[in-house]
Amino acid sequence: MPILRVSAVFGAVLLILMAYAYAHIDHDFIWTLPIWLMLFSSVYCVIWIARIMPLMAKQSIFGVLDEISVIPPGRVFIYMTICKVVLNRDDAVLWLGWFRRVLAGLALIVLLMSLCIAFALLSESSVVDLAAILLDLFSAAAVIWIEHSQSAVLASLIAIETSTRSSGKIDQTVVAIVAFALAQILCYAAALAIIIVLNRLSLGLMLLLFIMSRELLASALWRLILHRANEEDFQYTRNL
Repeated sequence: MPILRVSAVFGAVLLILMAYAYAHIDHDFIWTLPIWLMLFSSVYCVIWIARIMPLMAKQSIFGVLDEISVIPPGRVFIYMTICKVVLNRDDAVLWLGWFRRVLAGLALIVLLMSLCIAFALLSESSVVDLAAILLDLFSAAAVIWIEHSQSAVLASLIAIETSTRSSGKIDQTVVAIVAFALAQILCYAAALAIIIVLNRLSLGLMLLLFIMSRELLASALWRLILHRANEEDFQYTRNL
């Protein structure tokens, strides 16, 4: 399935929906930014998951994972190689990353324009209000740029972890896709829940918490994968 063409078509649909939503939500629209970004990235991430899972299953069936256990990188080497091959196919990850950087650059231009306007109206607003506006805009630009990389990493890690736990190629793919969707939803929901509990309705804080929650999840998955891979490699070499 051509990732770039599918992403372009889905992105165009999302732009139309975003324009419609903006006309009805107005200034509160920015609070839904992570949702729109995750919807866009979910298209190619689901395709990547569907491509990674069969490759992981083949390596397990052919015994490659056991054979590679005797070299220092072990199973992690195969995991990373498979993910790199899938993500770099047709240079999709390169072009999608470039597209996100362009969007982040446009957001930064809006940030600079807003900064100039805010300084011009500084006499009518406090420094705290100005700092809050700058934090919101900077966080929005950062989320636009970083969300793509985080989604790609989460999709790869979830595919790897799922392939080592469940059985059946079709079941593995479905479980991985569902787990990825839940991870996306829970990270956004957790960020919203925290600011509600803290009673700090700050857009910048919510976006930062959104990024941090995804980083923590990716780190936890990576540590879990390393731990399981090292245990399996050790068990295999011990049985030789």
